[in-house]
Amino acid sequence: MWVWALKTNSENKSRRVVFPVLLTTHQATQQSPSTQQWILLIIHGPTTTITIIQTSLCLTWTYNYNYSDFTLPPFEPPKIQPVQIVSLIFYGLVVLLGVPGNALVVWVTGFRMTRSVTSLWFLNLALADLLCCLSVPLLMVPLAHDDHWHFGPVACTLVKGLFYLVMYCSILQLVLISVDRLVLVTRPVWCQNKRQPKKAVFACVAVWCLALIGSIPQFVYTEHSEAGEEKRECKTKAGVTTSWILTCYRFIMGFILPFMVIVICHIVVYKKADGGMNRGRGSRSKRTLRVIIAVVLTFFLCWFPLHIVDFLYLTTPRDSPQHPNVYKAEILTVCLAYCNSCLNPLLYVCLGRDFKSSVTRSLRSMFHFINEETLVRQSIGSTETKVTGSSKEMTKV
Repeated sequence: MWVWALKTNSENKSRRVVFPVLLTTHQATQQSPSTQQWILLIIHGPTTTITIIQTSLCLTWTYNYNYSDFTLPPFEPPKIQPVQIVSLIFYGLVVLLGVPGNALVVWVTGFRMTRSVTSLWFLNLALADLLCCLSVPLLMVPLAHDDHWHFGPVACTLVKGLFYLVMYCSILQLVLISVDRLVLVTRPVWCQNKRQPKKAVFACVAVWCLALIGSIPQFVYTEHSEAGEEKRECKTKAGVTTSWILTCYRFIMGFILPFMVIVICHIVVYKKADGGMNRGRGSRSKRTLRVIIAVVLTFFLCWFPLHIVDFLYLTTPRDSPQHPNVYKAEILTVCLAYCNSCLNPLLYVCLGRDFKSSVTRSLRSMFHFINEETLVRQSIGSTETKVTGSSKEMTKV
């Protein structure tokens, strides 16, 4: 341990200082060792002139610069885990089935079916599902590259926020459909006078506005951050308290309360229909009820596991041995939630008779149009052949 001292003489205004200095001596060649010495300097003199009067050798180290060549091991990209392969397969099915399926629903409900309140409900739901399916390819790329996000911060915020925007839009649209059916059964006269497609359009716009408001926290707390020298991640960045608030908010406002409203509405509708009311439209009402119950049940099975895993993710520390399992469960439950967007069109086709008849008529008219166009081309071609043959005969004459 070194101690320095300062001594002052009041008569000649001189000072004495003791302090250590590290002196390094380099040799001319790289193979020769380099020497470092700690020397103790005692300096004294007047204020304007300072001279060194004593040095003492304390410690000496010798370094050897001889070394052998070092080669870094070859870089190996991270291997895709089986759970990621399964998720990529399901994502591919979501794109292959969801995009054309929801596009077909949009086309049929928007252009081929008679414009009604019910068709507008399912049209709005199909638009949300179609938007969700179109964003799936942006999630498949980072999943196949160890969660490395390639598309920049803007796409990161949009894709992550769009996921919850579609979630809120779907659940609010199902709530709107359920309340609409309840009002149809309990107040049929009012619905006959007030239930109009124009008002249904405003209701659909309100659903999108509320869904956007509900998903604002996800847009705010989604960040595009560095996870290494060549890796970028698209994650939700929030503190522990904020993460708990966001998760509870999503679970209550985006699942529990809407689902309770949907269940209560359908219980009341079922009791009213079973009691003999609305007998004139019994079979049609049961078919529509069957479609809605199937859509609601599918929504529950697809989204409820994700909310459970969100809470498990918060309660599992990162250094816990169970954290990798929770991470795998999160990948699968997110994939399951996206699958909901491609299942709704299948439910419409399998359970909705009006939708099936509209699709059948549309396909028949399409095939009829294609056949007509083919026949017209064939007739035009045969006519041109006849005209060419007759002109050749006239030339010979």
